[in-house]
Amino acid sequence: MTGTLFIDGEEVPGPRLAEDAGALTRALSSAGAGPGHGVVLGRDDAYTAVLTALAAESLGSPVLCQGERWRRMGCTRRVAAVVAPGAGGGPTAVTAVADDGRPAFAETTHTLLYTSGSSGEPKAVELSRGAIDYHRHTVAAHAGVGPGDRMLVPMSLLNSYGWGVVQYWLAHGFALHVESRLSMDRVAGLLRGGAFTTLDGVGSMYAALLAAAREDRDLASALGGLRFRGCGGDVLPVSLVEGYVDVVGGPIHDGYGLSETVAWVTQSVPDDWRPGTVGPLVKGSSARIDPDTGEVHLRGPGLMDGYLDDPGANSDAFTGDGWLRTGDRGSLAGDGHLTIEGRIKESLVVHGETFPPRFVEDVMAACPAVREAAVVGVPTGKARGDRLVAFAVADPGHGGAALAQVRAALRDHLPVHLRPREIHLLDEFPRTRTDKPDRRALRSSVTAGETPGTAR
Repeated sequence: MTGTLFIDGEEVPGPRLAEDAGALTRALSSAGAGPGHGVVLGRDDAYTAVLTALAAESLGSPVLCQGERWRRMGCTRRVAAVVAPGAGGGPTAVTAVADDGRPAFAETTHTLLYTSGSSGEPKAVELSRGAIDYHRHTVAAHAGVGPGDRMLVPMSLLNSYGWGVVQYWLAHGFALHVESRLSMDRVAGLLRGGAFTTLDGVGSMYAALLAAAREDRDLASALGGLRFRGCGGDVLPVSLVEGYVDVVGGPIHDGYGLSETVAWVTQSVPDDWRPGTVGPLVKGSSARIDPDTGEVHLRGPGLMDGYLDDPGANSDAFTGDGWLRTGDRGSLAGDGHLTIEGRIKESLVVHGETFPPRFVEDVMAACPAVREAAVVGVPTGKARGDRLVAFAVADPGHGGAALAQVRAALRDHLPVHLRPREIHLLDEFPRTRTDKPDRRALRSSVTAGETPGTAR
C-alpha cells in the first residue's frame, strides 16, 4: 500500500514508480535476491532507496543500508546484489555479487543497519520482519500516522530514522516528500507553500527553522499548522521545545530510539508531550533504569535480533535477563515518560562527580542568539577531572551577542566548577551520520589545537 512520492519537489508518477520497481524486482531476482539473500544499497540516493524497499518487499530479501560500511566491513552472509542509481538517466543499476558459499541470512531478517561507530567500531544491526512490522503498525499508530498524511522528510533515508519513515510509507500509503539535501531556505519555502501534515528532521534543522520563524509570520503559521513535528537524532534542549510553543503554538515531538530498535521506542505526540522528555513509551516497549549507572535499558518487539555474527558485542549489548543496554543515561517517570541525559561515555567528570553534557548545554542553548550548543570534557589526568570546553553555533551575524550571552548565562546559572573556561564559536558543527554533533571530532580538535574562535 504505497502512496504518492515526491523527490526534491518533483512528483514521481505512479505508473513510472510501478514500472521502475518492477524492473528492479526482476533484475534482483535474476541476481539471486530473495529470503536470506541480501541486497545492498550502495549509494545514498532517495529514489534508489524507495525502489529497493519496494523490490525487496516483493522478494522477501534483506536490505543492507549504508553500503559504504558494508564495503569497508564486509559481510559474513550471502549478498546477491548491490543497487545504485543508474547511469544515463536510468533509475537503478544492479551489480550481481557472485555466490561465494557464505551462509544465508535468517529468513526472518528484514534490514541491516550499521551503527555510526561514534563510540567504537561500527556494527551491523540485524532487524527482523517482526521488528519492522511492530514499527510499521504499533509505532505508527502511536504517532498517528495514516494515509491522509502529507509528510515532509528532509533527510537521508538510509539511517534508522529515514528508513523507518520508508516503512511507514510502505504500510500506510501517505504522500511522502523527500528532500535529499537539507537546505533551510528550501524547507522553509516548502512549508510556506504546502499543506503538509507532518515534518520530520533533526534538532539542528528545527533550531534554524525557529530562528527564521521568529522573523517570518508565514513560516511560523506553517509550522504551527503541522499536526506533527517529529524529531530524533540527539537530545533536544528544553529551550528549543519551549521556543516552538511560544512562536508556533506547539512543541517539537521528540522521540527516542536507536539503530538497534529500528527507530522509536518512545515518542511525544500532540496530546502527550512534556518539555525535557522524549515522550511516553510506545505500547509493547518497556524501559528501566540501572540503579547503579543510570543507564537506560530497553525491551520490546522492536529490538534487534543482535549484531550480525558478533557474539562478543551481543554479550555486551544485552543484560543477563535480556534487556538492551543503550549506553545512554536517563530517568523514567511513573507515567512512562523517558528523559535522556546523554551518552554515558560523554559524561563530564568534574571533582569526582559525573554530569551529563546537557546540564551545561541547556544553559547555553537557552541564550537567544545561540542556535546549538555542545560541551565536551577533555581528560586532564588530574584529580579535578575534565577540562570543560564549550562550542556554540550562533545565529548568523550574532556571534558577539552569542558569546556575551553564553558567558552571562554560565555565570548566572552554573557553579564555578561547571563553567567551561573555553567557548568556541563555530559556523557549524562536525556531524555524525545521524546528524548529531560529532563530539569525538570536537574533542580531537581541542587536543590538536585546531579549534577556531576561542574565547577565555
